[in-house]
Amino acid sequence: MTIASWILLSSLAVNLILLVISHILKKTLMRKITECLMIPLFGAFTVLLLRNFLPDSLHLIKVTITALSLATVSTIFLSLEKIKLLRIFGRILILVNIFCWITLYRTVFFIHKVPLWLSILMFCIYLAGTIAAIILSGKQEIKFYILFALSFALSAYLHFCSLIFLCYETAGNSIMLFAGTSLFAGLTAFHFINQAKLKFKHAGVIRYSLMLASQILIACSNLLMIGG
Repeated sequence: MTIASWILLSSLAVNLILLVISHILKKTLMRKITECLMIPLFGAFTVLLLRNFLPDSLHLIKVTITALSLATVSTIFLSLEKIKLLRIFGRILILVNIFCWITLYRTVFFIHKVPLWLSILMFCIYLAGTIAAIILSGKQEIKFYILFALSFALSAYLHFCSLIFLCYETAGNSIMLFAGTSLFAGLTAFHFINQAKLKFKHAGVIRYSLMLASQILIACSNLLMIGG
């Protein structure tokens, strides 16, 4: 790695330590700042490594920068969740982030012939998951159910793309991608169920941790894919 890579990696490690300390000491401002810095620092580190594989990694770099930038802005907006408009935009940007990753991974359907039975099976599983989450969320307004169904449909499609990669290209990057998209799908379900019914005290920490872990796993899978 270059000196710049080591500096970014060190900055990432320091920021992570400060994030943990902010939770222990219950320093809200410090926590919000370190949370907002995690993804851009990791993104810069990832892009720096991907540059070593130019020109093959050019499209991958563009998608990674766009997706992680969306996740960063979303994190900033959600850290100001008391402002309703920013909270709404933060959630919308997360959906755009999912769509951005989908544009990269949907190419798997052009590479491999996916059996119809597998598509039907997974559709039934995702539909069952959607219905179960709606039931667990209790009685809500119809727009709540529609928004959840659309959000989960995007997460499920991304998850299905990663599943196809895992089935046909069993390797470190496929496993990491599948783990990342699984966390993302879980995050979508958890957020809506918690918002409607559970009301966990530390729901914000859980949501942020799941989002951060999913983004890191997906981005790292790109590194392994292009590096391999």
